[in-house]
Amino acid sequence: MKTAIAVGKPKPIHIRTADIKHMGDEPNWRFQPKSNNRVSKLGRAFNWYNYYANKKMAKEFVTFWLASHGDKNAKALRSVPDQDFPTTLGWLCRMNTMGLELNEHELIYVKNSVAGLLAKHQPAKRLSAKAQAQAEQQAESARITIQDRLRKKVLECAGDIEGMFDDFVKAGAKMSADYKPITLMRSMNIAPQMVHIILQDWKTHLDEFEEVLRGKDPQLVEGYQRFTKNQIKNFVKFTQQVIADCDNYVQIKKVERKPRTKKAVSPEKLTRRFKFLKEFAELKLVSESPTKLVGASEAWLYDTKKRKLIHVVADSHAGSITVKSSSIIGMNTVESQQKTLRRPAEQLRALLAGGKPAQRKYFKDIRATSIKFKGRGNNNLIILKAW
Repeated sequence: MKTAIAVGKPKPIHIRTADIKHMGDEPNWRFQPKSNNRVSKLGRAFNWYNYYANKKMAKEFVTFWLASHGDKNAKALRSVPDQDFPTTLGWLCRMNTMGLELNEHELIYVKNSVAGLLAKHQPAKRLSAKAQAQAEQQAESARITIQDRLRKKVLECAGDIEGMFDDFVKAGAKMSADYKPITLMRSMNIAPQMVHIILQDWKTHLDEFEEVLRGKDPQLVEGYQRFTKNQIKNFVKFTQQVIADCDNYVQIKKVERKPRTKKAVSPEKLTRRFKFLKEFAELKLVSESPTKLVGASEAWLYDTKKRKLIHVVADSHAGSITVKSSSIIGMNTVESQQKTLRRPAEQLRALLAGGKPAQRKYFKDIRATSIKFKGRGNNNLIILKAW
């Protein structure tokens, strides 16, 4: 799906003579870009308009484009503030006016953007309810997405690399350290997932330059006859450098990517499934909250059914214990032990009366077989202390 070229005589853009050497004249489209180099051609054109034009001119480009196509909305858009006009919309309208045939995607973008501007600024009373709803729907679809922003930036980068190649050719096609595509990509911080747009374009260039060197295509040989064989070889080297820099840029971005920060989970949420006994009336024991286990370096537990006193010690590497579902994790599996109490009321009272060192010594002196604690919570477990 292609548009007809806009009719009428567009107003020329004033270009400073000093800038023509570096930026060239306004892009013309006597020859339509091919699908394999459309991205770079449009990217260079966008850069040109970004340099010479502004929001006010973007508005003029859009209204002229509409008027030249007989669209009555041109008059309505003249009252819309300059700053509300997307420059991408203005540049596409101007390029179409200058001879570029818009493809289906570009044409849809232009029409939806115009509809969005109308829906935002045209008084609702001038539209029927159905027309207003339709305009709002088109405005919604015309909103620039993150992908659109990323694509726009990579198009600008592609245009700048093409400009770098032009400078390289004008300087006699001599390879030097002055041409660093990867430096340009890093300065613009383009998205690595969009690099393939640049990469594919330059792979096409590489195929063309290598075909010129082989000399089997008369048309290509004629087209590049003003360059020497060494210059064509340097074209190949420059292109290979761009391709290598694209690959290196993607790898660098992978290394630089920061690991995703894990969202902190509250102790209440971590321990909501932990099984324990809130109170044991027989020994007048009241359990501590299981939230105290989260971040603790040491804890004392008592299994009321098996009369087991449990000493939990955090692993030295983990630094502290925590809770996952109904298990205690992050503990030292060798030092975390449990012993059966013969006189639990008396022994627990003696244990809790002392400080940390005294408690450890008291547990060590209990004459009972030490068994490893596996860390599972249960409905008979009292949390005596945790710190």
